[in-house]
Amino acid sequence: MAKKIDATKKIAGLLIPVFALRGPSDLGIGDIKCVIDAIDFFARHKLKVFQVLPVNETGPDNSPYNAISSIALDPVYISLLPDMVPGLTSAMVNEFAPPDVVRGLSQGPVQYALVKDLKLKILFQAFLAFDKLKTSANEDFSAFLESEKDWLDDYALFRSLIDEEGGNVCWTYWRKDYQSPDAARKVIAAAAEDDRKRLEEKIRFYKFVQWVAFSQWRKVRSYADEKGVELMGDIPFGVSRYSADVWGKGHLFEMKWSGGAPPERFFQSDEFTRKWGQNWGIPVYKWDAHRKENFAFWRSRVKHVADIFHYFRIDHVLGFFRVYAFPWLPERNGEFVELTEEEAEELTGGELPRFIPRDDETPKNCKLNCAEGSEYLKVILEAAGDHCGVVAEDLGMVPDYVRPRLKELGIPGFTIPIFERNEKDRSFKTRSQHEVLSLVTLGTHDHEPIKTFYEGLCRWWHGENGHEGWLEVQRLMQFLELPRDQDPPTEFTPELHKRFIEILMECRPWLAVFMISDLLGQSQRFNEPGIAGDSNWSQRLSLPLADYEKEKPFSDAIHWLDQAMAETGRGAALAKASN
Repeated sequence: MAKKIDATKKIAGLLIPVFALRGPSDLGIGDIKCVIDAIDFFARHKLKVFQVLPVNETGPDNSPYNAISSIALDPVYISLLPDMVPGLTSAMVNEFAPPDVVRGLSQGPVQYALVKDLKLKILFQAFLAFDKLKTSANEDFSAFLESEKDWLDDYALFRSLIDEEGGNVCWTYWRKDYQSPDAARKVIAAAAEDDRKRLEEKIRFYKFVQWVAFSQWRKVRSYADEKGVELMGDIPFGVSRYSADVWGKGHLFEMKWSGGAPPERFFQSDEFTRKWGQNWGIPVYKWDAHRKENFAFWRSRVKHVADIFHYFRIDHVLGFFRVYAFPWLPERNGEFVELTEEEAEELTGGELPRFIPRDDETPKNCKLNCAEGSEYLKVILEAAGDHCGVVAEDLGMVPDYVRPRLKELGIPGFTIPIFERNEKDRSFKTRSQHEVLSLVTLGTHDHEPIKTFYEGLCRWWHGENGHEGWLEVQRLMQFLELPRDQDPPTEFTPELHKRFIEILMECRPWLAVFMISDLLGQSQRFNEPGIAGDSNWSQRLSLPLADYEKEKPFSDAIHWLDQAMAETGRGAALAKASN
């Protein structure tokens, strides 16, 4: 079973997307070397947990929650330092990434298309040189090919065919004899010798890239172990329908339905989301098919995350109990914005968005959903092994049975204090009311930063419906334990920022995690659900982490964190590890 979490030992951490990190040798995106440098920052400030977003290879939308493989790691995070890539030389890097190119990539957000193309070109040169070497590294590569063939063979073929199809990941639109692994292999076997050798070389190259990526991430884990820091990865509930997984194992997925989330009060980024909910486009699992294979797909997926990380977060754990699904793909969302339910039902031939396999409207349904979700989560806990812990993102419209069941399974959920309310008077729950076995945070990567949240409250307070806004500000001041006989700040002041840092550290849950934006008191946001565009998943920190320690006002915030860590004892676990 998964690593048992000792909730009596309070610890703290930060969530920083890898792409957001900066370092002196990066090529326009945070990389493995940046992660290693960040671990040093964590150790200096006695932060125990370094949480990241999924690091699987992304598709054209760059979303880590819509990866083209549930196992393959994203090559954009590979560090191109010669001593970290077999076969690589400085000359190869300088040829493709001279100083002017690097400067251009470092400006502004991540330029994914350019960064991916550049890194793959450099890695291909390393691959050609490596294949001519005869060292122990070649033996390690051969061992990797053998041990990972159950997923690697299909992935490398899929990734090569994306190139053959001009970068199009939508395999359902490929030429017919590329739309399944067996058919594609027959095409390659029957191809002219030059084409066959070219494709075989490309397939072997993508396997090489994965070997390098896994090798570098395993070094990250070893370094974190040395420093007493623990890494937290992320497993999305769903997988992209345009992934190697669905292409190669289609019998495990129901393609007619598109998973997502129902309408809710918080995420209303556009009219479709407000009316219908979030349509993520993920296919729905055929759980009976997974059960017949003893959940081999999930066991492999979890094993590979557990090899790198000390914990992983399950994104949208609610989906294991029941998933909200649409009878249309996201590309058609615009057709339904103005329709009534009756009109939508007519357009789809009798179907509307609903929960699959069933809703929670009756006690019988709730019991069945709880039992089935528990079965799947037990498989995940077992696959995680005793060296990796599991945390569940249980936010949104949460059925009453979910959180008690997670607690029984020993899986921490999430606590976001500004969402935890007493229904009677809408007051914030006190810190003593929070669940100990949980991860407490001011917000996840999906939420607006706390600075933006407070500025929104101030606009509400001074707007047309100001009285309700004023009451909300008063509730917040009560939760923060700030004097109520004084006027609340009309902007996000340093004093207010400091109190948010202190209050999170003082909260009851086992693990307290700051989004890096919230620690630094910034408005920078890494994702806005329901919004498609280059602004999502591409924002980078303006400085390497170490530079924030020297530059005000960021250095003040880091000092407040150090103080709060000491006063609450949250830094004790790492201090002992360092000694």
